[in-house]
Amino acid sequence: MLSGIASFLQVDVAHAYGGQQTGARRGVEPGTECRPTLIGVAHQDDDLLFINPEVQRLIRHRCSVGTVYLTAGDAGRSFAEDPYVRRREEGLQASYATMAGVPNRWHRSDLTVRGHRLVSFVLDGRPDVRLVFLRLPDGFAKGAGSTRYAGQSLLKLFRGQIATIKPVDGAKPYTREELTSVLSDVLSLRKAERILTLDYDSATFGVGPPNPADHSDHEMTGRFFRKAAFVARARPTVASYVGYGLSLLPANLTAQQRRDKEAVYDAYLRYTGCFTAPCPAGLTLSQDFRRWIAREHRRTHRQARPGEIVSAIGRTNTKVAVERCLAQDRRRPADGAVTTADCDGGPAQRWTFVGATVRAAGSGACLTASAQVSLSPCSGSSAQTWWRDADGRIGSGGRCLHQDDLAMLNPGLDLKPCSPYRPELRWQW
Repeated sequence: MLSGIASFLQVDVAHAYGGQQTGARRGVEPGTECRPTLIGVAHQDDDLLFINPEVQRLIRHRCSVGTVYLTAGDAGRSFAEDPYVRRREEGLQASYATMAGVPNRWHRSDLTVRGHRLVSFVLDGRPDVRLVFLRLPDGFAKGAGSTRYAGQSLLKLFRGQIATIKPVDGAKPYTREELTSVLSDVLSLRKAERILTLDYDSATFGVGPPNPADHSDHEMTGRFFRKAAFVARARPTVASYVGYGLSLLPANLTAQQRRDKEAVYDAYLRYTGCFTAPCPAGLTLSQDFRRWIAREHRRTHRQARPGEIVSAIGRTNTKVAVERCLAQDRRRPADGAVTTADCDGGPAQRWTFVGATVRAAGSGACLTASAQVSLSPCSGSSAQTWWRDADGRIGSGGRCLHQDDLAMLNPGLDLKPCSPYRPELRWQW
């Protein structure tokens, strides 16, 4: 959530397509309820607000659960001089102990991965419950970062606008590739078969409703964990959950689930909600927080329909996930230009595989791997010879069809090296 939590809280000292799920097993594939799971979020409480009660269900069933927090949630505060970050971490420990129904006692058990020290705590008596903190600087809602930490943010790192990002506790900095590799190795260390993270399709940065915006740290965290899953040896499944946009979706938790979720969040707020000291009785949640407490929605995606070639890169609008389809560019039909567009079932988005060619269903022209991906009359040339593999890549020669993530500056469709494997190279048909 937005680390400056005060803007969403009122203190009274007197006193996914949005995938809608109900019941105690929402968002969990049948038969996989207790597979080792890693939860990857941006700030210290995103899991409590957006991926709960699923987190609580896993812990109560004594499943193997590790939660990784990418940012310190520092809100631009000094790590050395201000206890805010530590209080947030302590609040998480209290909330996880509450979910586990055991005393709030933890022991420090740091991880060293590719030369990076990851601060980590394990719940006493429950070695299956581990919290890991990378303590990267809060990027703020739109990704501008804070002055104190030189404007660094996950968004800028993802876009390549900065070369490295440095944890607020002074630990070793990460490049974009190092961060992905470290997260992938953590998945392997935890033997994770599932990842629960935040919506990796959202590409509108801000503070949320009524606009379909989400925090830049949420959006980038989902992307980094999905990339880590692509390069991990075991290739765990990835489920993404709606962040700020949750309040726009229907309430779907039972009264008991809401009470449990609020009790868990209250344990966290006792350490963090008032910033300078434990909260007095009577902390009142704002309307957005009350709505988040009443909801949990996975961002779901549909399969390709006949004739469609659908990119793994999509986008989020107000209430649903929107798939992106390979399409003839209506703006430049004479050039045979090809792009991706929101899937609409129209004739410009229909394709057929004929032998080793990919043909536009309407004109019969062939997809051509020239300097840019284009359509041209079928000639049998090597540039019109394409291959497909079980990983969803579509390539010609040694290059693959590549759709830039829509969070990048000026995203487009082009041909790029087929390795390393990454979401931008994956298609379904």
